[in-house]
Amino acid sequence: MTLMREFRPGKDDEALYDIAISTLDEVYKPNVFSSFYALWPRGQIVAVDYFDRPIGYISAVMLRDGWARIMMLAVKKESQSKGAGSDLLNRFRTEALRSNLKAITLEVKKDNERAIRFYERNGFRRIRVLPGFYADGSDGVRMDSSVYLYI
Repeated sequence: MTLMREFRPGKDDEALYDIAISTLDEVYKPNVFSSFYALWPRGQIVAVDYFDRPIGYISAVMLRDGWARIMMLAVKKESQSKGAGSDLLNRFRTEALRSNLKAITLEVKKDNERAIRFYERNGFRRIRVLPGFYADGSDGVRMDSSVYLYI
């Protein structure tokens, strides 16, 4: 089981930004985490090691009609495939339930089969292809899941 805590604005931004630029291929501004925090503090969860150093995170925003949208989920390369990503998603589902949400959506690059398989193993299903969704012109895939994992 992965250790987790709430995001700390101004303190975690640099570490999370480093994780983002080393694991994701989109370009983000360093203040993106504080921006998401301002929109929905409970949707920002940080996975940490035993020394409280971030190893991963999930950033989400609350949408209308009982939906949440995962904006970013990333885990340091050396911590991948050890359960941190799934633990982050499960903790996020708990926060979504506490906020009375019913469903979660996200987008992932169409050619990122590893991430798509990860999300499918964690209860998401492919909804549709989003042509030219990403800044580099590549296609995305929208994936949705119930907040309740086993419905």
